[in-house]
Amino acid sequence: MAFSPPASFLEADDRSHQDDYPSDLDSASIAASVLDYEFENGRRYHGYKAGSYPLPNDEQELERIDIKHHVTMLLCGGKLHFAPLANPRRILDIGTGTGIWAIEMAEQYPDTQVIGTDLSPIQPQCRKLSGDNVHFEIDDCEAKYWTWPEDHFDYIHSRYMIASIGNWASLIRKAYKHIKPGGYFELQELDCRFTSDDSTLSPTSNLAYWSNVITEAAANYNRPIPRYTEYVSWFERAGFVDIQQVIIKCPTNPWPKNKTLKEAGKFQLLAHIEGLEGVSLGLLTRGLDWKAEEVKVLMAKIRPELKDRRIHSYQTKYVPYISTLLSLLSH
Repeated sequence: MAFSPPASFLEADDRSHQDDYPSDLDSASIAASVLDYEFENGRRYHGYKAGSYPLPNDEQELERIDIKHHVTMLLCGGKLHFAPLANPRRILDIGTGTGIWAIEMAEQYPDTQVIGTDLSPIQPQCRKLSGDNVHFEIDDCEAKYWTWPEDHFDYIHSRYMIASIGNWASLIRKAYKHIKPGGYFELQELDCRFTSDDSTLSPTSNLAYWSNVITEAAANYNRPIPRYTEYVSWFERAGFVDIQQVIIKCPTNPWPKNKTLKEAGKFQLLAHIEGLEGVSLGLLTRGLDWKAEEVKVLMAKIRPELKDRRIHSYQTKYVPYISTLLSLLSH
């Protein structure tokens, strides 16, 4: 098993830069098809298998998803994937969201059929902007059986599905069954707990408090948020081999000195300011029985800490890509 750790310590930029904070950035959002939706606390949620995914699917959330895609591309050096793909024929994107990753993969691999699945039909306008080799389907990755044959995909991708999955081990087993021998499964997940290397994030801070209550709420809602160290045993028990791992620190705001991380932090801050309330509302009201007003009060307390460059906080992005290589011996 190969392990690529992050830099042990991120260097902070102590200078003040007013232009580090985007004030007028509007990310292009993708219009949703008005089918079955539910509304709760002023936010829109999916109607198909309602309640299984606690995050909204309205325009504000779609903008956050696309901002996160930009952050991810910055953190990953412009790479859509780390797995060493060679002329893949079929790719599956689980929890495709706005479909932005699937569309860009279809453009990068024009001879590949890319399928993006989600509980929400929020990708239709994407089809007009994309080629014939990308398609979107309403599907539940947690269903007992998947609709595709076994050994079907060359590559399965999933990104930012925390608080969406009740049984990660089961999902990983299903992915293994549906990947061709020698194919790859790649997760790009985030441990949403805020932390710091230099103790500038106090354990009594509002960010630390949010980290505790959001993980507690997710566990109560049967959508536990794993730490990145928990995934390896699930991969191994499913049958995957050659586990490669990349660990990346995702800064909360533009506090790092490194230019790329500073840029990533700028957009990560925007994603938090615009979208952390939406991430929190469903989980805290459903998982801990909070009132919406209590969530809004916590958000008001958190925002100054999100913007404070003296707090060198980050979240941990975990990218394992794993092969079914040994399954060649059993076929």
